[in-house]
Formats: sequence, structure tokens, C-alpha cells
Amino acid sequence: MKQENRSSTAGNLVLLLVAMVLGVLIGLMTARNGLHGAPGIGLQGKMGEVLQLVQDEYVDPLDGDTLGERLAQVILSELDPHSSYLSAREAARSDEMLRGNFEGVGLVLRREGDTTYVGQVMADGPSAGSGVLPGDMVWAIDGRQVSGVGMEADSVVARMRGPRRSTVQVELRRRGNPLTVTLRRGVVEHKSLPYHGMLDDTTGYILLSSFANTSHSEFRSALRHLLAKGMRHLVFDLRDNGGGSLASAIGIASELLPAGSPILFSQGAHQRRQDVYATPGGLFTRGCLTVLVNEGSASASEVVSGALQDNDRALIVGRRTFGKGLVQREFGLDDGSAVLLTVARYYTPSGRSIQRPYSGGTDEYYRDYLDQLVGETYADSAFAHVADSTPYLTASGRTVYGGGGIIPDRIYPYRKDSSLIYYNRLASRGLIMRTAFAEVKDHAEELLRRYPDAATFLRRYTVGDALVQRLVEAGRAAGLPHDPQGLQAQRPLIASRLKAYIGESLHGSDAFYPVILTDDDDLQQALQETAHLQH
Repeated sequence: MKQENRSSTAGNLVLLLVAMVLGVLIGLMTARNGLHGAPGIGLQGKMGEVLQLVQDEYVDPLDGDTLGERLAQVILSELDPHSSYLSAREAARSDEMLRGNFEGVGLVLRREGDTTYVGQVMADGPSAGSGVLPGDMVWAIDGRQVSGVGMEADSVVARMRGPRRSTVQVELRRRGNPLTVTLRRGVVEHKSLPYHGMLDDTTGYILLSSFANTSHSEFRSALRHLLAKGMRHLVFDLRDNGGGSLASAIGIASELLPAGSPILFSQGAHQRRQDVYATPGGLFTRGCLTVLVNEGSASASEVVSGALQDNDRALIVGRRTFGKGLVQREFGLDDGSAVLLTVARYYTPSGRSIQRPYSGGTDEYYRDYLDQLVGETYADSAFAHVADSTPYLTASGRTVYGGGGIIPDRIYPYRKDSSLIYYNRLASRGLIMRTAFAEVKDHAEELLRRYPDAATFLRRYTVGDALVQRLVEAGRAAGLPHDPQGLQAQRPLIASRLKAYIGESLHGSDAFYPVILTDDDDLQQALQETAHLQH
């Protein structure tokens, strides 16, 4: 125990020392004459000399690679809130998310404590038709027990993954009964567009969760499908989309804007101004368009929503976006790690930067974001935190503002309703999801037999009183007193969420989103508003 404390203290001291070194380096970088004109030792020489001194003379033994990683982390974090150092594992994970696919067995795993379950069998994945069912416990992988032994979730996932066409033996437990299957690995698609569908005869809906390299092609395919079904009004949901590939954002904006429309311009100290315009061939450049955003919409989401707003192409609704107007480029290092470096700022077509100020440091930057959430999410005004009061004009002459995210044309604050307290407590503790999954674990075979596809499930499955009571008892067991009034007031919402989670385990997104969208306050308000505007 003392050894662990001493190591922790030593690590903190090293980090402090690295920060002091950084101060010297930053001072050099901001000197009036610049690095090249400064007398004496240069930046690289100074850094190398100090690091060598620490390695040679520091009181405790140090690992040079670890020290280098810490120095990289501190330097990049001091530049801006979004430049960062990625370890080899983090870089690989980032590349996977952008690539939109990985090699594995196509099972969505779910953890409860240190036990791993099959949360979902992906319909188009390598394990489809293998006999594996949602709710099965994953007991062992290739002979190594993975449940009930404290194994980290990442380690379980790593054992499932491997090169395509290779096999993995998985020992399952189904309601206590052992079952062993051999699965052949393959390419698993990680879709950034989890759902699209028609909300009524003329209104289509597309949800984009991130901007991966495949997002533009996924979006274009979804547009084709919805247009073939008669879509004349599109609701494009970018809520909680934290961004990703700028190229995909530009491609998607080009599907919605007339050719030649400005999308953005970017520039930086080492990058000349670059103006980007919509390319020809967009599939939905005319027709009613509504874009949903919120405080979790950032970066590429703000590129798209800002371009559509400035060109007066869409009605932007929801809550103020995050406010990230910096462009990052990933630079790979020899050991597989990477540096994610800010290389430019981007500006919407009207010339506004939506980047929130960060001159007060990273802590202040995120504190300001939290203050914004507290001050705006339950209010109908988002102008209290406008950092740039300069008015900018859209194509039609409407006034918009920058310096702190995209402010929607219509602001939808969160609904205040005391009857939601019980529901929120059940949901925030994960009890609704766990109760739904318990139902799947107990009855997966029967449920799949009665509801063999998403359409049948959506049409025929109903949540009974017994399942709701099971949730109430789970709440009591977790220390949450039963609230009869809260349950009665929000029973339809609770039942909807139970159904959605069960449907997701059985049939994926096609049985999940159609259920929850019916209870989506923002979406329903947007539909009412656009219907009014159309008339």
C-alpha cells in the first residue's frame, strides 16, 4: 500500500515538473522575436535537455516513454481544449469509429457487474443465424472464463474480435444451461446512421449519431429510400452528435443545399483561407427541412446546421449547440499513437465563428459549458451567453450570432413536470433498461417466436402490468420508494421505454426508434411547428 502511494506521489510530482517545463516552452514560443530569433538553445534542444535531466537525476526511476506521453498530453492540452494526444489504443479506436467498421462476430455485449451478456445479435452480422440469442450469458471465450472473474469489459471485447474468417469458441449460459458455439469472425458495420424511416405519409426522419467516413454514403442511401416512399419533408436529427469527419459533413450538406451554396470557410496560421461550396447532384436541395440540435451537437454537426441556417435552407430547432469551431487533423506517430492537432478555425457562410472562447483555460472552457446548460436548458432564451455580439446576416438578411454554438431558430427548453421525477430516477439508475433486459433473458426464445421481426413486434407487443410491477420492485430493491402518482402519470412513457429496450435487444434499431420517437417532445413540437408553417 505504501508503495502504491509513493508511486502516485511521484507521478504527480513528475506531472508538475512537466507542467513547469511546459511553462518555459510556452514562454519561448510566445517570445517577441519568436523561436528562430531567440538566442541560446532552441525549443527542441531545451525540451530534450530537461527531459534527459529528469531521467538522469530524478529521485525515483522513470519510464522514458511514459514521461514523453505525459509531456505530450500537457503541451497539447495547453494549446486549446480539443488538441490532444492519443495512445496507440485510443488512436486505433478513433480510426475504427471513423472507418465505420471492424472485424468481429457481430454481437453487442452488455455488462451487468462483472458478468457479460449478449445484448443484441446484429441482424446482418457474422453471428446472425448462429443460434446465439440476446440474453445469453457469455461464460467463456476460447476456454477462458470471462464472466464472474472481474475481467475488464475491454478485455472481453478484445477476445471476441479478431481477423475476418478466423473462428472463436464461445461458451454460453442460457437460463443456467450451458451451450457452446463456434463463431466465424467477419467485417461488422458500425453504422453512424442508426435509423431512418417515415413518420407519416410525407415526412421522413434521419438520425445521424456521428460523422464517420461512411456517413455521407449512408445518408445518401437513406435519402433515396425516403424519397422513394414519397418524402416531401425531412426531419434531420443531429442531437448529441459530437462530430467527426469534416469531409462527410461537407458531403451531407451538399445533399441538402443547391449546388454552389457556401458551406464554410476555414483558415489557420499555416493554412490559407479555403472556401467550400456545395457540389452538384444533391438529392434533397428543395423541400421542407427541419434540423434538430441540442447541447450535445458539436463540430461537424455545427458545420452542417450552421450552413443550412446561414443559407436559409432549414429551420433549426432545439437547444444551443456545444460551440466547437476548430478543425483537427490527426498526425500518426511511429509507435501507433497519434497527435490530434487543431490546424484551422472554420466559419459559417455568414462569417461567424461558433467556437466558444477558451482563453481562460480548459477547465474554464468546460465550466462555461456547464453554466450554459444550467442557464438555458430550461429557459426559452439562449442569448445570455452569446460571446460574440456582432450580428451576422443569413442569405435572406436574418440576424444570427456566433461565438458560442449555433442558436436555433426555435428554442425548445426541457419540459418541467414534477410527475417526471419518479420516471427520471428509474431511468437514471438504469432500472428501466435492466428490467427490460431481464425480460429478454427470461423469455428470448418465446419473444422471438411470437415477434419474429421488427414490424410484428411494433404492431403486436404490449407491456403488461406484470412487467411494470417488476420495474417497481426493482426500484424498491435499489432504494427508490414507490411513487404511485408518478407511476400513474408517466405509465405510458415507462411502458414505451420498456418496449423500446426489449425491441432493441430482439431486432435492433428498427424496433427501438419507432417506439421512442412517439414520446420525443422535441420531435413532436418540431412536427407541429413545421406543419403550421407549411399551412
